[in-house]
Amino acid sequence: MKVAVLADIHGNLEALQAVVADLRRQGAERVISLGDNIGYGPDPEKVVQLLQQVGCRSVLGNHEFALMDKRGRRWLNFQAAENNIETENLLSAESRRYCCHLPSFLESDNACFVHGFPPASVFRYLHRQSDEKIVALFASSTCSIYFVGHTHKLQIVIVDSTGVRRRPLVQEKIRLLEDEKYIMSAGSVGQTRDIDYRAKYLMWDNQRSELEARFVHYDNELTREKIGQRGFPEAYALRLRKI
Repeated sequence: MKVAVLADIHGNLEALQAVVADLRRQGAERVISLGDNIGYGPDPEKVVQLLQQVGCRSVLGNHEFALMDKRGRRWLNFQAAENNIETENLLSAESRRYCCHLPSFLESDNACFVHGFPPASVFRYLHRQSDEKIVALFASSTCSIYFVGHTHKLQIVIVDSTGVRRRPLVQEKIRLLEDEKYIMSAGSVGQTRDIDYRAKYLMWDNQRSELEARFVHYDNELTREKIGQRGFPEAYALRLRKI
């Protein structure tokens, strides 16, 4: 089965629409989002609606958590906390309920899906976890593959008998080996934090044991204009600029 793994869409409708079109062309049979479907971007309501239309399963991100439990806004910086309030006002009651009732993690096909760091954190970042914590994670888990978001950067962590290796994921396809365990950071569909504005997501073929990092062009200028029209911080638009 081909599973499309999305992360950190952040209310960016144009990016999500482009990714949905691409994953359909690639023959994705299942779509899973790693959370933070909302926040920063100008179209949270339409993003939530589109995810439901395509049958996407999603876990809770820290921006959804901050809707569910207002204490979560303390973990956001000032701009993000204010934006969370503005985002809440842009969501329908139905969409707010959807966001607030997402599970903290999912398990499927011997893989686990979580926003931050396994098993169920929405706040902890992968790059801040020691090799020892990662080894201990797999020692206590039946999952051999974890998919995480939150960092907005593509990365692969490989655990085998020699230890822990980490490297960035680029636009590539890789073979997953039976004697290795993995944590995959899925990048960001809608709020990239590298020099390439394109929407990124992962396509996992669990029958062929292959993983592909997909980079998708979209109309980022339109999204930037809409961010400005909303009166959202300019920083959220500048992240989408083409370098």
